[in-house]
Amino acid sequence: MPEILIVDDSISVRRALEITLRNNAMQSRSTVSGEEAMELLHSGAYQCDAMLVDVIMPGMSGIDVCRAVKADGRYGGLPVILMSGNVDDEIRSQAREVGADGVLRKPFRSEELMPMVEGILARSGETAGAEAGAPLEEPAGEADVAAEPATSGERIQNAHLDALNEVLQRYEDHPRMLDAVILDREGRPIRQTGTRLPENITTFARFFTNTAGVLGQQMLGEAIQDVTIRYGAHEMVIHSLPGHFVIVLLGEGAHALQA
Repeated sequence: MPEILIVDDSISVRRALEITLRNNAMQSRSTVSGEEAMELLHSGAYQCDAMLVDVIMPGMSGIDVCRAVKADGRYGGLPVILMSGNVDDEIRSQAREVGADGVLRKPFRSEELMPMVEGILARSGETAGAEAGAPLEEPAGEADVAAEPATSGERIQNAHLDALNEVLQRYEDHPRMLDAVILDREGRPIRQTGTRLPENITTFARFFTNTAGVLGQQMLGEAIQDVTIRYGAHEMVIHSLPGHFVIVLLGEGAHALQA
């Protein structure tokens, strides 16, 4: 059974990762800092098959940890996946420079995390000792569709967007609807009506759907895909769909529609 070392100063992130890995037949151990993780590795009493490391932490950053692991021949090219709430060109560039094997955006979804971890573990023998600058692993999703022939990929994409638009259209006809948007997993708007939802809404959507997914696995044995948040006279409904979010803001007296 694969052993994964989790390095993150957030207890909620550590717990979510532990649950997700356990539900996918993987063992894990968690540390709260880069220093603690390096001490554990240096002790020689613990061995792991891969590391999941937060980029922003007090003391040693995830970049520092990855650099140290990759520079130490004792670890034999141990795979390192960096995690960050902001995955931009600068983060990817830094990750390549230190030889990271992948970059995962937080909050994560198991559909993004597990294909990345499993793929990197499967290739760990081949990637051991790989040079910094090698292509980083990206979450599975739209990339899998893009790898198919163009005509097939276009048909799949069009059918998927038609389904998304159908969900959005049902809300657009709702008398209490204030705003609605379809976003991809990178936060790019595909379609939107209204202007009340903030630009960083994807961050909140990922957090709430990820939390709901973990709770659903624990209580129901399956992930919760839809989340309704009520505050005051308003409701925000988040539908988590493959590769996209549909987020709807409903006004006073509104009730969420069934997706």
